[in-house]
This record gives sequence, C-alpha cells and structure tokens, in this order.
Amino acid sequence: MAINLSTSTFFISETNAKLLPQSIAEVAFVGRSNVGKSSVINSICKTKNLARTSKTPGRTRAINVFTPARGRWIVDLPGYGFARVTDEEKKVWKEMIETYITSRKTLKMIYILIDSFVGPTELDFMMMDWVRELKIPFKIIANKTDKVKNLNLEELKCKICEVCNTAEQDVYCVSAKKQTGFGTLINDIGNLLIK
Repeated sequence: MAINLSTSTFFISETNAKLLPQSIAEVAFVGRSNVGKSSVINSICKTKNLARTSKTPGRTRAINVFTPARGRWIVDLPGYGFARVTDEEKKVWKEMIETYITSRKTLKMIYILIDSFVGPTELDFMMMDWVRELKIPFKIIANKTDKVKNLNLEELKCKICEVCNTAEQDVYCVSAKKQTGFGTLINDIGNLLIK
C-alpha cells in the first residue's frame, strides 16, 4: 500500500547536504526559481502551508524536508535560475543541490518542475542532462497548465516528451493553482516512498 502523503509534516531544513540524517526512501523536487515547487508539494500533500510559497523567486534557500512517515522524505530543493540573489548565493545553492543529488543513496526519484506555459528552459535541459549522466531516475512535472490557452493535455504531454526526450508516463501535467492533475503523481510518489 502506498504511503499516505497527506500526513506529511515539516521535518528539517538544512543548507549543508552532508549534514542531513539518513532516510529509508526519498524523492526530491527541483526546478527553476518561481516554477511553483512549494505549491506543487503542498498540492501533493494536500496541505495549504506545508512548504512556504512566495511570489518572490528564490524563497526556498535551503534543503527543506517533509515527511509523511518515519524515514520517508519529500525534499524541496532551492530553485535555480533568475532569483534576485547575489552570484555568491547562487553558487552556494548550486553546490547545495549538486551535493544533495550526488550524495543521497536513498534518493528514489528526482521530479524536475517546468513551467507548462514557458516550456523547459536551457537550465532545465542542463539539469535533465546532468541527472541522466549520473543515472539518477527523473520525471517531469509541468506545472501551471492553467496558464496554457486552449489546453489540450495530451498534446502538451506529447510536446514535452518530444523536447525533453522522455517517455509519456514520466511526464505529469498539473496546476497547483487549480489543484488538477495530481492523482497519478501522488500514487507514484506514495509507491516510491514505500520501497
């Protein structure tokens, strides 16, 4: 039986990935600043204010861990890209994300968030290439489908699969604002965290 994500609570916030304790299983969310990672995590966990959301890009400045069950983690990583912070801070975030991704033995899946309306950016492609190189499994969550005019979900999914060179079952089209498209994604995460 899948882990019930709606019981998730805040567990820990850490800027040094090496100081994180061990987990049994974890999934991580990564994406450019302001793509809606925190909102998506709140939607997945069916909790309004679990992960702090903001209209200001770069609000997540640490590795934030939420847990639906002991030793099972949902990880919110800092955004990459255009956040209004110093170059030094960007460098620290990059290092934080890289250290986390390369050092977690219990990491089951990385969910790369992209903006449905904007499409994947150069930074998103770089992230996909890098995790492919590391042989770490990843799936894509296309958030903000509510912003796409004349939305055809199948077409959108096919387009994303094509440009990201990924399988259809590895793409989720969601809207955190409208709370749509989360069913299969919630099941996927719940099943991954049980292993």
